[in-house]
Amino acid sequence: MPHRLQSLFLAAAIALAAGCAATPHSAPPDTGLTPSYSLTNTYWKLTQLDGADVTMAPQQEREVRITLTDDGKVHGFTGCNQVMGGYTLAGTALRFTQLAGTRMACPPPLMQLESAVLANLNSVTGYRFDGEYLILLKDGAPVARFESVYL
Repeated sequence: MPHRLQSLFLAAAIALAAGCAATPHSAPPDTGLTPSYSLTNTYWKLTQLDGADVTMAPQQEREVRITLTDDGKVHGFTGCNQVMGGYTLAGTALRFTQLAGTRMACPPPLMQLESAVLANLNSVTGYRFDGEYLILLKDGAPVARFESVYL
């Protein structure tokens, strides 16, 4: 490689490194662990409800899940029926509003799961992230944990 081209590459590398240097007011360097999910437009699969692990029952066809959209809507599946509604967000304060769903009957374990999921969603007052998990909170206490799912 000609000396002039090497010098240009070296100068570009130094400029790039200087521009990426962390200062107290800059973002931390990318470690490759940057989350690839966000509160909205992520498929969130329920993994815990009231501290108990949630697994799919044999008769359950789909996992319990929610997705929040940028326009203030939420939709998902509660174990037996589809759910839809709205949400309000202010910082980490989160509330689900006007939740409604289809009204199909299911075997008792799925109906119980659905009732618990809906009760928890209706009680939510906030959220936080824990790694790739969305933790829904009621007055600061966890009521549900969802895992981000990559589609």
